[in-house]
Amino acid sequence: MNGSSSRVVNGLRITLIHEPSADRAAALFRLSAGSLDEPARWPGLVHLLEHVLFAGSAGFQHEQRLMAWAPAHGAKLNASTQAHFTTWFVEIAPERLAQALCRLTDMLSRPLLSGKAIAAEAAAIEAEYRMLQSHGPTLCEAALSQAFAAPHPVHAFHVGSQHHFGDDTVALQQALRNWHHRFFHTGNLELWLSGPQPLAELEAMAAEAAAVFPRADTAPDAPTRLQLNEQSAFALQSAADQHFQLSFLVNDRPPASLTLLRELLTDKASGSLLATLREQGLCDEISLLEPYRSARQSVASVRFQLSGLQLAQCVRIEALFRRWLAQLSGLTITQRAHYASLTQRHFSQLSPLDRLRELASGFPPAQATTPLPLPHSFSRLWVSPTVSAPEVQAQGFTLKLAAIDWPKAAPDTSLAMHFYSPAALPESPKLPAAQSALAVVDAPGDPTLLLSVQPGLLLCRRTAALIEAALQPVMGDALHGGGELVFSRQHGLWQLRLSGHNALLAATLNRAGVALADPSAATQAFAGRLFHKALQADDIAIRCLLARLPDLLSSTSADSLTTIRWQATLYGGADDSADTVSRLLTRLPGVIEPGRSSPPVFPTQPHYGCPTPGEDAAVLVFCPLAGPGAIGLTRWRLLAAVFEPRFFQQLRVEANVGYVVSCRFHQVAGQAGLLFALQSPALSTEALFRHIDRFIVRMAETVKGLTAETLNDSWLSLVTALPTSTPQHRDHITAHWLHQQLNLPFDVAQPTPEQLRLAYQQLTDSRARWWRLSNSA
Repeated sequence: MNGSSSRVVNGLRITLIHEPSADRAAALFRLSAGSLDEPARWPGLVHLLEHVLFAGSAGFQHEQRLMAWAPAHGAKLNASTQAHFTTWFVEIAPERLAQALCRLTDMLSRPLLSGKAIAAEAAAIEAEYRMLQSHGPTLCEAALSQAFAAPHPVHAFHVGSQHHFGDDTVALQQALRNWHHRFFHTGNLELWLSGPQPLAELEAMAAEAAAVFPRADTAPDAPTRLQLNEQSAFALQSAADQHFQLSFLVNDRPPASLTLLRELLTDKASGSLLATLREQGLCDEISLLEPYRSARQSVASVRFQLSGLQLAQCVRIEALFRRWLAQLSGLTITQRAHYASLTQRHFSQLSPLDRLRELASGFPPAQATTPLPLPHSFSRLWVSPTVSAPEVQAQGFTLKLAAIDWPKAAPDTSLAMHFYSPAALPESPKLPAAQSALAVVDAPGDPTLLLSVQPGLLLCRRTAALIEAALQPVMGDALHGGGELVFSRQHGLWQLRLSGHNALLAATLNRAGVALADPSAATQAFAGRLFHKALQADDIAIRCLLARLPDLLSSTSADSLTTIRWQATLYGGADDSADTVSRLLTRLPGVIEPGRSSPPVFPTQPHYGCPTPGEDAAVLVFCPLAGPGAIGLTRWRLLAAVFEPRFFQQLRVEANVGYVVSCRFHQVAGQAGLLFALQSPALSTEALFRHIDRFIVRMAETVKGLTAETLNDSWLSLVTALPTSTPQHRDHITAHWLHQQLNLPFDVAQPTPEQLRLAYQQLTDSRARWWRLSNSA
């Protein structure tokens, strides 16, 4: 990766990243103003502006505006409003980056801010506000604000609601225009661009974008620094969560300091802080959050996912954490360089867009010389269902929160914790005589083994939790050795992914077999907690339905490690790698079978009711592929590309049925098809299903009017994302594996309009096979 950062035409600060082998490009604008910079008269104004900017601009309206144009060309886009920063971003095929950037720039510099769009987005934010009233992370952030001295804007309400926006759309429109005029100039904006284009070409794009904005060198007034209250320990009642949060202030933090701290905190290897807390049954997960950031100051929060309900656990965790912090000063330069290299590796594995987001949010890769924050004063937040507390108001939300006296704990020196030190190459394991079925695919780079549950087989959550718990230290050690071991659910199929040089891959696979063969009592207890956490997971309704869909598509289940039926594929590696891997696979529990020659037969049922938390109505309609073979697959992919922007325009923009409106091609549990998703605070599930059905019927005229010319743009955006028979890059392995689950050929031609009309007919004719999920009983 080669980067160049400079100020260009009109004073706009830019960062350019040249990625020669990238098949995606990305653009991100960051505004140095956010929700805490809005006028007190208009709570939620910046959040509303973030939404309304997508509704159209002087140069691009209707289907040409970024929000409609980008999905039709295979792009991802979104925005995020923080305390003192707001970002808008898009990721797309490199050849369309200039077009996407032109639309993004026009959207930010010349927004229409129409009264109709303002009213629609104000209603959407009202629905979002209602949802957030029971959203755990939002309530925790509101509780955290109570640890800081008032007055300060951090205590105010900033989400926005219909009540605060009021009924005077003209006044609200003028407030939006005033705020936009005040802040949207080159002295207050930054642009990041990433792609395979030469730096000179990227710089030319940036210069063209810079010329659109008014020039000004002024920046917002520096915000008042936060200060901790004397009372900074609180207990929050939460029915669905139990964690302990230690937060501290970081003034003028150096770049990447929190990136390096995050890498150290989340280390899973034996002897790490996380491994020690897990072994003691105190904590199951650690994460680092940054709930507040300005140009001068950050709030960093270390979040410990508790394994129990008692305050005494929090006290002991803090004692061990303080001891671990004291040990940080003893890190050698070699150890610092090693952990910094892990941040660089993780950064390189992100998508182009996610890399830009990390850079813009102040989490660039670390260096060996990156200083670490070493806090001494903390605020404490204990979150548990056992807390008894009165209702209070914080940041516009009602919480059950109480200030508490924090028990003192003696320093804990009984347990040994250490940081990773570079070691010799792993020893080669003794190989069994037996061999397992193993597919081999040519691929560049170090070998990658994908071990996945057979499509159609449901791995019960308790068994999945046991695998995840048992492999945690193995995952950490593999990472330190230069490889990676991940167990996760990919498109509805549980998958074990192992990569690294040949010796490391063999040693790690052997260790994984040992860990799964005889899980310790502590591991089984940890697995039990992971299982119950998965059952209690609290998410918005539509995500709950999406998580439920692959379970319903499975026809049989595996209730223990020994009943799992796996399939294994090795990508790349030396000539003898396949033989070594196939022998070591015999040590894993369960049976490894050859890949299926045809997709499994899935059960069908007209309608599933899956109750979810909250009052919103949510529905999914999944239409499994009905066309024959790879030809049918490609036609349906293209059909989804035609549907997607129109679905959003008609149901989100025009009808405004809710704040979740999605249509896309979807692959889940070894099955592919079209997915329609809606969530609404106002309509019933029956009404949402009718909206989807009517949309599909209306598309008959659109499909009938398609020509080769109108289809060509959608095809060009789609074809770059289609997998090839041999992955050309490590990033293509997952797409290749997903396609393999369908047992279809790779090479296909561009569908004609007549073939797309046939695909639409197959879609409507197969209505009886559609899966309908809703959160109604």
